[in-house]
Amino acid sequence: MKTTSHITIITALIALLMPATASANVYEDRLKEAFDNIINAVPLEDLSQMHTSYTDPETGVKEGQLDVIKFTIDSENVGLINNAKQIYEQMNGNSTADIYTLWWNDNDDGTFQGYRLYYSPENAITVGVYCDHCYTVGFLTPDDKQHRTTYTIEWSEDVDDGISGRIITTYAPVKPKVTDGMRISSVVMSSDDYDKYMEQFQAGMEKYQEGMEKYRSAMEKAQGSLEKAQGALSGLSDGNGHSYSFSSSSSSSSSSKTDAKSWMQKLLFYVEKLQDNGSAHYLYLSKLYELCKNTEGLDQTDLKIGMQQLASIYKKLKAKNELKENELQYLESMVDLLQSKIKK
Repeated sequence: MKTTSHITIITALIALLMPATASANVYEDRLKEAFDNIINAVPLEDLSQMHTSYTDPETGVKEGQLDVIKFTIDSENVGLINNAKQIYEQMNGNSTADIYTLWWNDNDDGTFQGYRLYYSPENAITVGVYCDHCYTVGFLTPDDKQHRTTYTIEWSEDVDDGISGRIITTYAPVKPKVTDGMRISSVVMSSDDYDKYMEQFQAGMEKYQEGMEKYRSAMEKAQGSLEKAQGALSGLSDGNGHSYSFSSSSSSSSSSKTDAKSWMQKLLFYVEKLQDNGSAHYLYLSKLYELCKNTEGLDQTDLKIGMQQLASIYKKLKAKNELKENELQYLESMVDLLQSKIKK
């Protein structure tokens, strides 16, 4: 039986999750009830939430909102997930359902597709990438039809740990406001774990920087040894009278565009190293991040394959608890980065 404090906290989370707009859609009401039932089945220690809001800097009016509730429930409660899933499927089969958008993805085939949900002109959350199943739907607000609210549930099943996933809602204008051709944004985040997250992230970044310093130092040492060896060979010749010579351009990358084959080989190598418990994770995470930033010359297929590889290793390492939380968040940001470069 849940304690009074448990029920109070869950009630507060539900109130935060659901935007304060009247519902005129029976499917929307049924989804809210289904989400309510899932949240009530979650032990308090397995429940966490994050809230983000967007306010128009010109009018001061809230124009966007993101709410995320992470949950873990026992496998015996799979019926609660199926109830929510059936609502999405019923909407898909009802041609008269008044919905703004409907999308879902089952990653059983390993495609790891994703879907971006905007909650401000410049900010979005990607769903359907870090889980096996994802269902999302959007409804227009009944009062002005100029805003929409999306309801998403995504989850993965584990025999030992039960079912883990996220319930996500976003609220935003159907058409984001644009000023002088530029999107505007004023996002305020508030979360019970925000300060803790920032401390962990800062500590992680300090480790990454420390690792990069060691890496640069090792590279400088290796470069010095190479130059020393080149100096020793200069002026010498082989038995046929051919002298040794070295081209400075042979060891540097003169191309301004990324070579797709080389880029993919590096990504796969770094991904393999991340699975090695004895490796310096921060070093290979940093290298992966540089790869994800430098994608000029890659086509859409290359980007999709790269995103799928990172999403796959994210799921594996998260399931095995082989990376720290801030390291997982760093890897997750790389998936989002590649996803943002893929054209819809």
